[in-house]
Amino acid sequence: MKNTDINAMYQEHAKVVYVFLYKMCQDTHLAEDLMQDTFLKAMEHIDAFDGKCKLTTWLCQIAKNTYYDYLRKNKRYADTEIALDGINGGELTPEEEVLSKESAKEIRMYIHQLPEPYKEVFLLRFYAELPFREIGQMFGKSEVWGRVTYLRSKDMLIERMEEK
Repeated sequence: MKNTDINAMYQEHAKVVYVFLYKMCQDTHLAEDLMQDTFLKAMEHIDAFDGKCKLTTWLCQIAKNTYYDYLRKNKRYADTEIALDGINGGELTPEEEVLSKESAKEIRMYIHQLPEPYKEVFLLRFYAELPFREIGQMFGKSEVWGRVTYLRSKDMLIERMEEK
């Protein structure tokens, strides 16, 4: 692969990969490091990309595996939190902000308690905003499987929150 191709790949896909990683780890520096590792791995294994899925899908799969490798090495999985966008959307009083942060923390806990593949599908759809077709491809399944799995993960989250 030529340098110009590598630069173009990075320019086109870096933001999506970064956002996906940031939503998983909630740490800007870690997301940047993992993104760099992801693109290094992608460049090293570009010959393995067979074109059966979009390049973004392939890169997010590498990013996910890179993040999980990091967690295994650092044994931080239980401490990792995922923030939800828009929790503090408007102007809040200090009391409302504390309650909002507590709610976000609780929701992140519920997301982490989802069994696989529900948790991963939820993250891919909600945070990385991948289409159901690409999510299905990542798991070797259909678009319908991606859609159904995502809806089931949302139902599980709602059910757990209502039990509270």
